[in-house]
Amino acid sequence: MEVDDVWIINALQGILPEQTLQLLHDHVLHPSSTLRTISAYTLLGIQRVALTMQPILAPLAERVLVALQDSPDFVVLGLVLALFFIVVQVLLMIQRTISFFTRLAFRAVLWMLIGLAIMAVWNRGPEAFIADTVVLARKMVVYGAMVKDIWISEYQKYDAQTRAGAGAGAFGSGSMGTGRSAGYSGRSSGR
Repeated sequence: MEVDDVWIINALQGILPEQTLQLLHDHVLHPSSTLRTISAYTLLGIQRVALTMQPILAPLAERVLVALQDSPDFVVLGLVLALFFIVVQVLLMIQRTISFFTRLAFRAVLWMLIGLAIMAVWNRGPEAFIADTVVLARKMVVYGAMVKDIWISEYQKYDAQTRAGAGAGAFGSGSMGTGRSAGYSGRSSGR
């Protein structure tokens, strides 16, 4: 075992069983393990790519930094865009949370109503439940018709007030509702 691996084994000593620690040592922490070999080759490949790309990316990064230093407007624009992105993400998270809890509440109400219906059928019997449901539906239809009549009468009152106000010139005198455009006097052009 290498020195940098000893602290991992010591830290896990009281947590994991001895067989698991031996398995970790043999297959994960051992220098010739597959994981160590793959990580070494991956790190070597990344280092080669970085060394190859350094002459290309270093001047480009330097130019970008000089441009940002010379023109702080880009930095401010970047900060504003980042702030906008964060605000949109927070708002989307809030919207998802509200949608989740709304959906949860409606499902709870649905299952509560289904449970109440099952309890009503169980307590009163199917015939009495159907009779109660018909009576409730009839009352709902009567209430809906009453609300519709009130809404129609209020709409007619509003419509009558609007027409009376337009005819009396409440919205301005002249061409309101007469079909003439502004500035049209109705006289012919002199023929």
